[in-house]
Amino acid sequence: MVHHNNVIIAAGIGLIVSDIIPTPADAVYFRLTEKWKNQLEDNTITAKQYWTRNALAYYGLNPLWWASVVGLSLYLGKNFQQKIGIGVAVITGGALIGVLGKNIKQDVERQEQKRKKKPRTNAIAPQRAYLWFEAQCQGFFP
Repeated sequence: MVHHNNVIIAAGIGLIVSDIIPTPADAVYFRLTEKWKNQLEDNTITAKQYWTRNALAYYGLNPLWWASVVGLSLYLGKNFQQKIGIGVAVITGGALIGVLGKNIKQDVERQEQKRKKKPRTNAIAPQRAYLWFEAQCQGFFP
């Protein structure tokens, strides 16, 4: 009975960690949703297509990633220690790729926000310059 509780606790910890650690699947998901959002704004896909793709990617990519981690660990490792080592290595590499993907996404969003902001212009300054120029030129032009 104690063994069963340990399995449940280990599975729970694994699920918690799998939500905390960024994965390559997260990076792919963010990139795809950005692409699909642009297509939706350009009217090349419908809202239904966007949300269907979004849901499939959201609920499909992470399980595929974790299944590949488990599969690689089981397939490549000869004993328990090797399987754990391979799993940790794949997770660590994946987390690195996931973090890079998230950072790239944040930078792209910041750049888009900067582009959307209109530069502040002082509309009065050109008018003042024109009035000054006009005042200086009185008498030069008929």
